[in-house]
Amino acid sequence: MPDHYAQKRFWEAVATRRRPDHPVVRAFASAKLAIIRQTLTERMTMLEVGAGNGYFTETFRDAFEITVCDFSERMLRLHPARAKIAADANHLPFADASFDVTFSGNLLHHLESPLVAVAEFARVARHHVVLIEPNALNPLMYAFGLIRPEERGSLKFTAKYLKRLGHDVGLRLRSFATQGAVLPNKAPTFALPLLNRIDGCWRLGFYHVAVFDVP
Repeated sequence: MPDHYAQKRFWEAVATRRRPDHPVVRAFASAKLAIIRQTLTERMTMLEVGAGNGYFTETFRDAFEITVCDFSERMLRLHPARAKIAADANHLPFADASFDVTFSGNLLHHLESPLVAVAEFARVARHHVVLIEPNALNPLMYAFGLIRPEERGSLKFTAKYLKRLGHDVGLRLRSFATQGAVLPNKAPTFALPLLNRIDGCWRLGFYHVAVFDVP
């Protein structure tokens, strides 16, 4: 189980990350957005929880009106958005049904209680909750979770586990895909043309993308 204080120390100590407009990061996020837009076609308001330094925000803002929040002051300083809110995923400072969509990408596996956070996401969402998490069945992602203590929580994120998180807080699964061959921090830029060719949906893809409806 991830330790909250250890996670906070880790993110506050992060010195450098690729910029959100880096071509590899753009490719990583664009593929996820394309999957989401197959289901959510309208422009809606979105709360992004655990926005980090903007890996998803930079691309997603073309399709959604985004409000960003994160619990790490370091990540918020790196994030290019002007309006940024410091917030804990388990206690979001927003009224019920404040946003059309609540979104988190690669956040839940860092939390001690993912179910509590997903319940909060559902509370502040009017229509949808969108979750992206590493695929524990991918050998590379599984090995990464074993090696890096701050990634250890990813080891339980099978498709079944992620779907169950939504179900257990009363959400209704609308679409689900396992996708990806691009790692935003690790993939070399020179390999991007090749990676883009295989960056489709497959059982051992690097990431799960789940779209839930709020009943």
